[in-house]
Amino acid sequence: MIKERKINKEIIEKHKYCDICGAEIRMELACNSARCMYCRRDLCEKCIGYEEEDRSSDYRDVWCKDCWELGNEYRPKIEKLDEEIRELYEEWQTKCKQFSK
Repeated sequence: MIKERKINKEIIEKHKYCDICGAEIRMELACNSARCMYCRRDLCEKCIGYEEEDRSSDYRDVWCKDCWELGNEYRPKIEKLDEEIRELYEEWQTKCKQFSK
């Protein structure tokens, strides 16, 4: 025998909001969400300061406008050091190739 019983359940909806402007963010796939790489705030599309074009992972690499602006002081220094590191690797590789001749 099958009897029907009515059960009232409380349904909870989750909504996600931008931590900067408060706009509602559609909750889609995790790889579509935007969270600042440094301060970890959830971002809507208009509050993204910069997004990496070359995605090496399934997730978006984005920075909020505040963190991206703060990076103006650091990015040139980092790029200079990256270039120095590349040059050291090339020098090391060149010396190693001399041994194989």
